[in-house]
Amino acid sequence: MAAILSVSLPPGLRASLDAEAKRQQRSRSFVVSEAIREYVARRDRDAFTAARDQTLREGLALSPAQRLRLAEELWSEFARGQTVAEPWTASFDTFAEYEQWRRR
Repeated sequence: MAAILSVSLPPGLRASLDAEAKRQQRSRSFVVSEAIREYVARRDRDAFTAARDQTLREGLALSPAQRLRLAEELWSEFARGQTVAEPWTASFDTFAEYEQWRRR
């Protein structure tokens, strides 16, 4: 169920919104919803990228022995004590997905 949200826009932005909605042959609500969806997705990607870059910087600051120890610890965490029959890769689209997986 959709919720009604009231938003104030400057006249120029409202005109741009109306023009875009007309161009797409969609409602203003559709265009605004899509814009918000894309904005939130971009923020999630930016947060994931920042967390990945931070992890990379921290990893590069480690000595080779520390990196190896960390890799072994991460492998143990990913495998969770199970014998892995075939190599596999864990991947996540967002840092939140990784955190959710890690907490299980």
